[in-house]
Amino acid sequence: MSINLQQITMLRQLVEESADHRIETSNDFIFLSGEIRGRLNENLSVSTLKRLWGYVDGYASVRSSTLNILARFVGFPDWETFVSDYCEMEGVQSSHRVKGETLYVEKLTKNTSVEFTWNPNRRCIATFQGENCFVVIESENSKLKPGDIFYCNRFTLHEPLYVNIRMPDVENNFFVMGNKGGLTTVHIVL
Repeated sequence: MSINLQQITMLRQLVEESADHRIETSNDFIFLSGEIRGRLNENLSVSTLKRLWGYVDGYASVRSSTLNILARFVGFPDWETFVSDYCEMEGVQSSHRVKGETLYVEKLTKNTSVEFTWNPNRRCIATFQGENCFVVIESENSKLKPGDIFYCNRFTLHEPLYVNIRMPDVENNFFVMGNKGGLTTVHIVL
């Protein structure tokens, strides 16, 4: 089954809330697999969970049985009901036209800094290094820390920012900023 990243992100957030546990390390996936088994008497492998969370490569598609188990874990009878009852209620659409102003990375020159914000009260300044690569210079109220490296190809107002973050001890860590409401400001720092 192909996936809608925004819906999957919402499901992951609800799973973490339901488990009352952030899923960030290898041990967290072992914990979550055990919680699912204990609560539902169903098995989801640690490797499947790692792929779905983007902790390891390989989640271009997801089995519907996996999504159904996770939807049941957060209180829905199945994935379809989660999508129709929760995602649509939260305003997730399967597609929409991008209307916000966009800053394309390909138009930036090396060492240009970009400041961007998103809710609730998050702010980051990152310097362009070339080839879609940025280094975080400043960060407020975000998991991003100065020195973190991320890759993206555009910043669009009122749209989520999807990046691939390179962090110590974590490979291919995909991250969404502004999942609800998108980026609130984007501008080049002079």
